[in-house]
Amino acid sequence: MAQRFRIGYQLLSWGRFYPPNWWEGCREVSELGFKGVEGEYVIANVYEGRRQEFTAKMKSFGVQLAALYSSADLVYAEESYRNVGNNLEVCDFLRENGAGVLVVGGFSNPKGSEEDFKRMAGVANELGRSALEKYGIKVGYHPHLGSMVQDREGIGRLMDLTDARYFFLAPDTGHLAAGGSDPVEVFRTYGKRIVHVHLKDYDPNAMGFGGRRGRTAPLGRGNVNFQALIQILNDLGYDGWVDIEVDGTAAARETAEANKRFVIEKLGLSL
Repeated sequence: MAQRFRIGYQLLSWGRFYPPNWWEGCREVSELGFKGVEGEYVIANVYEGRRQEFTAKMKSFGVQLAALYSSADLVYAEESYRNVGNNLEVCDFLRENGAGVLVVGGFSNPKGSEEDFKRMAGVANELGRSALEKYGIKVGYHPHLGSMVQDREGIGRLMDLTDARYFFLAPDTGHLAAGGSDPVEVFRTYGKRIVHVHLKDYDPNAMGFGGRRGRTAPLGRGNVNFQALIQILNDLGYDGWVDIEVDGTAAARETAEANKRFVIEKLGLSL
């Protein structure tokens, strides 16, 4: 089956300082031919009360909002506003700008207990159902290193405990590999729940942060089997966004150019 999904770019490479870095990233990825962008949920908070200004500026750059990423540890009850209230406000922002997915990923508590997972799943189901029913937005979980859902066991536990009608998966190929999962197996197992994808490589031999071996990498510089993953998405008829993401802010445009060449020349994809 032919490619039905669209390829966008995550703006993290241009930094987290809003809005100047956001608009610099939009300009550069648009010039490279990417039609969609993704960034952190903070941009929705920054433009609250002046959403029309944001929408008009996105149109001027010729890019669409593909998704927003929310760092949220759904397990913590004391963060109920951050986990549900603010995320639903972001979903309203996404809806107004033509996007259909909120990506959620945790960043702490890597050794979650059985009760932690049950509590997390309860919040995930609440958020997912409200987002879909109120705003038509699907919430996809991003397995992330350093969080409760960083390895294959954690992914399985969360997927088993959540309602497949309301809570979905937004896998990051680099984080899957870094967490010891086989990205191909994860895509095959949960393909029908995938609503968004981060395309990232992983080099197990490179030196990472804190002197640890292994780190995420630009496309084609690691061991992720992208050909197999793209085949799975095509077989599924997946028609969402696949956003290229690179950790770190060094040489953002040059890296984006190299990633563009890789997906076109090596994977045979179109922007």
